[in-house]
Amino acid sequence: MTTIEEHEKIVKEFIDDINEKIKANLVLERQKIIGFAASEASANLFAILLHKKNIIEPSFNINHRHFSSVKRAEKIYKFEFQDKKEIINLLAMQENYRDKLCYGKAKDSKVVNSAIKNLFELKSLIEKEVEEK
Repeated sequence: MTTIEEHEKIVKEFIDDINEKIKANLVLERQKIIGFAASEASANLFAILLHKKNIIEPSFNINHRHFSSVKRAEKIYKFEFQDKKEIINLLAMQENYRDKLCYGKAKDSKVVNSAIKNLFELKSLIEKEVEEK
């Protein structure tokens, strides 16, 4: 059972790692790590949102594979919350980036940077939602 604080710590570690790779100009060379980190950070951000809004129980498990498609995610996360459609779409896009970056041959920097941008867009949206209690 992961607490909100643990989810927040995990998100911070993954985002710090991505930012370190950006600063060191290693985005292209570390794209598989970035794909993994961005996906896991996204799932943890979503868990933070749902926990802070008291939508799910502490034992509820958020798995990145739930977002392999928008349809699958909507089937699993039937409950309503603000900006659900946009958040689910961003999570599904992040899972798609994970698949592209973590498997197969290397992608160009545009794909890696899009994955990073998607993560920060999701983070911003979720932080706004959590602050609006």
